[in-house]
Amino acid sequence: MPISLYTAHIRVFVADAPEQMAPVRQKLCRVLQKAGLEIVNPPEDKEQTHDVIATASCSVHILGEGSENNAIAEHQYRAARGIRSEQFKMFVWNPAGVINQYVNNIRRDIAENTLYSSNRSPIVFVEELRGIMNMRKQAADEVQQKDIFFIYNDLDKDTAIDIANMLQDIQSVARLSITMNNDTDYTQYIKNQLTGCKIGVIYYNYASDWVLSFARQVWKDTGGSSSSAPWFIIGNSDHANPDALKIFDGIIAHSVREKSLIPLDIKIFYDKTIENKTTE
Repeated sequence: MPISLYTAHIRVFVADAPEQMAPVRQKLCRVLQKAGLEIVNPPEDKEQTHDVIATASCSVHILGEGSENNAIAEHQYRAARGIRSEQFKMFVWNPAGVINQYVNNIRRDIAENTLYSSNRSPIVFVEELRGIMNMRKQAADEVQQKDIFFIYNDLDKDTAIDIANMLQDIQSVARLSITMNNDTDYTQYIKNQLTGCKIGVIYYNYASDWVLSFARQVWKDTGGSSSSAPWFIIGNSDHANPDALKIFDGIIAHSVREKSLIPLDIKIFYDKTIENKTTE
């Protein structure tokens, strides 16, 4: 069963557009809705831009006359660029085929996980977007050969993404966001992915009730103490209570730390695991 590694369905952040392109943006939003995709609109508070974009599966940035003078759209583009990853893609759409210095600079900035389209039809563009995102979902069934399998509840997505991004600077990371309000059975997928990773990490912040039952079940489902890779539960001290994890003493390694130290704790656990395997 294909599983989205980011959300249960495709959520599209549609960035602000210059005034001349406002009708095009409105038409794009109508097409996205008819195609069954969820639209995430920009926040009124500019300071919340990063957090709002991080809740989406991908972003769309519309180019056209006036783009070079739209500071808000530029800010949203930079924010999305800082989030883009295997799990989050950026779509840059130039429906009018405008060519100027600003557009050329944007095109030169196109990198991995960013896609540029000059197709005039919003219907065709949305089909392109949906096709690419569905390909990403299908690829999720393939076992990823990574150092760390990082799992978190969708409720804790914002801080989890920050931590995963910090981890990716030092180790390769496969991510899975568990969404509570869907019928997806993650069991087989988690078992498959764990075979391609050195360790499994379950992160939580707000989702304390979830982690207690989830971690216990996933530990059993993946072989318990004979699992192909050990599990590590890590809580964010902003809201996680270390006493709640005592039920895992002697069964699953666990820790509660402040957000900035969590990547270090995971790295230490990873190094210890690798060292133990080399001495066996």
